Amino acid sequence: MIVFLYLTNLILLNYGKRSIEDHYLNNVVSKVSFYGDLLSEHILFLRTRQLQLFSDSDVEKLKFLGELVNGYEEVALNNSIKEELYMINNSSELVVNNGIFIESYNHAITVNNFQQDKSNEWDEISKKIDKSAPRPLYQINHKIFLIAMDKSENVISYIQLSEDKLIEKIVPIIDGKKDAGVFLVDDESNSIIKEYKTDQSIMNGILRNAAVIQKRKMINVAHEDPSSFVARINHNQYLVTEYKIKFLGMTLYTYINKKELSGVLSILSLGFLMLTLFSFVIVILFSWSVNRMLHKPLHKLVQLFKNYQENSKNQLNDIEYDAEFSYLYNSFQEMTYRLDQSIKENYQQKIEIQNSELKQLQSQINPHFLYNGFYSIYRLSKMKDLHQVTVLSQKLASYYQFITKNGNDYIELENEYKHAIDYCTIQEIRFSNRIQFFAPELESETKYILVPRLILQPILENAFEHAFENINLGVLKIEVNYVENELMITIEDNGNQLTDKELHHLQQRLSKPDEENEKTGIFNVCSRLKLRYGNESGLFASRSSLGGLKILMRIINKEG
Repeated sequence: MIVFLYLTNLILLNYGKRSIEDHYLNNVVSKVSFYGDLLSEHILFLRTRQLQLFSDSDVEKLKFLGELVNGYEEVALNNSIKEELYMINNSSELVVNNGIFIESYNHAITVNNFQQDKSNEWDEISKKIDKSAPRPLYQINHKIFLIAMDKSENVISYIQLSEDKLIEKIVPIIDGKKDAGVFLVDDESNSIIKEYKTDQSIMNGILRNAAVIQKRKMINVAHEDPSSFVARINHNQYLVTEYKIKFLGMTLYTYINKKELSGVLSILSLGFLMLTLFSFVIVILFSWSVNRMLHKPLHKLVQLFKNYQENSKNQLNDIEYDAEFSYLYNSFQEMTYRLDQSIKENYQQKIEIQNSELKQLQSQINPHFLYNGFYSIYRLSKMKDLHQVTVLSQKLASYYQFITKNGNDYIELENEYKHAIDYCTIQEIRFSNRIQFFAPELESETKYILVPRLILQPILENAFEHAFENINLGVLKIEVNYVENELMITIEDNGNQLTDKELHHLQQRLSKPDEENEKTGIFNVCSRLKLRYGNESGLFASRSSLGGLKILMRIINKEG
């Protein structure tokens, strides 16, 4: 089988060598196209910024006034235009210098030289401009300039490009190659603009080959798609790519010695043969040892995992405990035992904590609240307000009947809501009608929803204790909404004592109620809701539209 695979791979290797060469060629052409387009787009961006300068209002104003402008207005216009030139200069690392000449003003404004006369740089540029057949790119005194004129040919802008930065944009094409190079050629003068890691004789040979190929194939010089050919220079074959950038009027050439590719592939073939012979022996020995030392014991370990996953109590009896895998077998057995115990204990502990906290909250009767209730009955009796005495006595009896009753941990929302209303009524009478509360009737679909006991009273108690201490007329508002198994109850007040810092602190504490040392009140309620319904449920604090605290109770019952 190995011999068959070797022969097959040898055939595939030869086929792969040819495919790699083709793929390499396509890859080089793609890289040339990519970086050529990138360079073209980069300069096109600068060209666009340059043309936008002609429509600048300050340039048009200076063009209109010409030499008539003077004083403060001249300085302001010059500074504004120079600021635009600075923006162009800073928009690309390719820009070395840029400036603008306005014929009617008869001055040149540049980034590096702010002069009231034409700059020397401008004199050199103006000699080279061909107004009859303008083109964007000029090479002047070994410098590269991007030049543009407005429609009236009265305003001329130039941008000097960095030759080093220009070539850096296309250097990645030949990264990692030794005998390789890249250079740019001006199509009009057929002169080399800039080169990188190139030999003069190689560049001259490439240009001669390119001229011959274009003449023979009648290639249109204006084409922009990259082409490639093989040039034989100095007894070496070079893979040459040619990419003409029509917009810039120049051609990008890259070359790479083909030996860098074919040499690696030849070494790969020899190495493949030696590796195959060596691997033939190794594979035989390795297969035998792997099957003995790893495969069989690992198969048994996997079977143990499957048994545990399927909750099967069947154990493997043919395990050799003196083998290398004996430690893993023993550790697995111990791990499964501890994991089962941990899951069981953790679940039971959470259930017990939840029940104990509920019992604690249920049994916690505030003696001060009881005293205040009886004192209010006494006070109303002295005032002979029998109606209020009747109402308060009935509500107190209903309140303490609910508090002291040991029943199910979950009750219908209607009963929990009634208990909350009783509590609010008692407090309203105690505070001598200085408190107003608004609680709508429950809708029929929400009355019979099962909720944990004592989840509303702690929130209301918190409002009466902290919100209405120093207020003339307290307002408490309760709203209940139920949509698609999501119950939302909001309780808000108009207290004026809650600061933003205290509100933020309360929000943080409600987000992690299990970390609170206080296990009563609203933190108890929040913890119970999260434990029963998940972290998306619980209590959430915010600023009320009434000015005080707003508590949103959210119960998301995914079980329906």
